[in-house]
Amino acid sequence: MPHGVTQKIIERKRAVLNLLADGCKSTSYVIQKLNTSHTEAFYVLQTLAKEGYIRKYAFGKIAIWCLDQDDYNKLIGELTSEIRRLVKTHKLKYVYPMRLYKLILDDIKTYILISRYAPVGTNRSAVLSFLNYILQIMYGPPSFKGEKTVYITTLTTETPT
Repeated sequence: MPHGVTQKIIERKRAVLNLLADGCKSTSYVIQKLNTSHTEAFYVLQTLAKEGYIRKYAFGKIAIWCLDQDDYNKLIGELTSEIRRLVKTHKLKYVYPMRLYKLILDDIKTYILISRYAPVGTNRSAVLSFLNYILQIMYGPPSFKGEKTVYITTLTTETPT
C-alpha cells in the first residue's frame, strides 16, 4: 500500500466529487461508477469525509454519501414522500419493513427510487434495514408486536368521515 496521496487517489477523489454533484449516492453506486474494489472506493470516500468535502449517512446497513446537509435533506424528502404515497394509496394504519418491501416490489416508481440506494432485488436484509431507517424517520420509534417491528402511521389518528 503506497504511503501518501497518489495520482490515482487524486483522480478518484475528483471523480467521486463529480458523482456526488447531482445528489447523494450509495457506496455500491460509487464502486460501480469508479470501477474499483470496495476497499479502494471506501478509502477515497473516507478520506473525502475526513477532509470535510462529503458526509456519510448510515441508512441501516447502507452508507449514503452526500456533499452537504441540503443534499441529504432533499434525499430524505424524496424518499419519505414516495413511501408516504404508498402508505396512503394502500390506506395502511400500520406498516412494517417487510410489508413496505412487498409494496415496493409491486410499485415501479418506488422500486426505481429505492433501488438507486438499496439493492432491492439482491440483498433483502440490507433493504429491510434501509426501509426501517426511513420508517423511523417518518413515524418515530417503532412499536413491537412479538418479534415484528411495527410503525403506526398517521392514518390511525384521522377520524373517519
